[in-house]
Amino acid sequence: MINKLDNISKGLELQDDIYSVILFEGSENHFLGINNDGHLALLLKTSNREHKKFVNFRGKNLQILFDRESAINNEGLNSVEQFTILHLLSDKRSIQNYFIEICKILIFNLGESPKIIKVHKELESVKDIFLNLNKNKIKEEIGLWGELFLIYSQENKEKAISSWHLKPTDRIDFNSGKVKIEVKTTLSSDRKHIFKLNQLRNHYTENVLVCSIMTNEIENGISIKDLINKISNELNSEMKLVLLNKVSSILGSDLLSISYRYFDEKSAFDSLRIYESNEVPAIEKDCIVSEVSNIIFTSNLNKTKYLDLDIKKLIC
Repeated sequence: MINKLDNISKGLELQDDIYSVILFEGSENHFLGINNDGHLALLLKTSNREHKKFVNFRGKNLQILFDRESAINNEGLNSVEQFTILHLLSDKRSIQNYFIEICKILIFNLGESPKIIKVHKELESVKDIFLNLNKNKIKEEIGLWGELFLIYSQENKEKAISSWHLKPTDRIDFNSGKVKIEVKTTLSSDRKHIFKLNQLRNHYTENVLVCSIMTNEIENGISIKDLINKISNELNSEMKLVLLNKVSSILGSDLLSISYRYFDEKSAFDSLRIYESNEVPAIEKDCIVSEVSNIIFTSNLNKTKYLDLDIKKLIC
């Protein structure tokens, strides 16, 4: 679509506040356009009979203008209509392609003549996704790969995504209310993982499972991007946005620039083991004086008894 729009807009002198547009692929009312600053834009045909007012938004990569009267040039024909407009404020092709993919999901969720209240709600997620592109990543690639791999292995992927906790302050990776799972992934030939003491031992009763994954880096393996695509293929459009929002919050500005590494899917499946956290070798909490904190150590699980569970139904 971007190439088609580029070809149409070539030779046109874009005047102030006039968009050169084409119908967004698969849509009858929404347009993809270029404004006079050369910015890519999504023009959403929205309904606002109640005359609701919303505050416009401008970030580093994205600008949102609600319910704006705008002039468009569609195949040489000029008209003035009311749109909610998303301006992409970047000319990087990788971000433009990402913008198009987000817009496809957004339009699918909204339908052809959405009320502006629904549009405003949906755009909160989109806004967050593009705000995350300004952040630094919060997890190493192999750690994120392992967590996505666990989601990929679950029958109920929506539940797994909803249970996925991502803040740096979160002790546990997944918390569904019924089960808590901490994921550890290693490229080592030994089943050794690094833990924080409070992930395994606490002064209160907490049933936490440790998911241990061993894999290898190989050329014909599966990457973070591949896992995201495979998981997305089994999600509805609403959950696709949730997944992209969570991934973007982890990778930040690396989301579109990282050269993803490829890891062995088969060895990851074959090696995946589940342990009770209180069975994982660790320093006991009572052995630590109160003045000592933030304890981190490596634990070898090679001789630790693992649980016989249905891996595909861990989070349900």
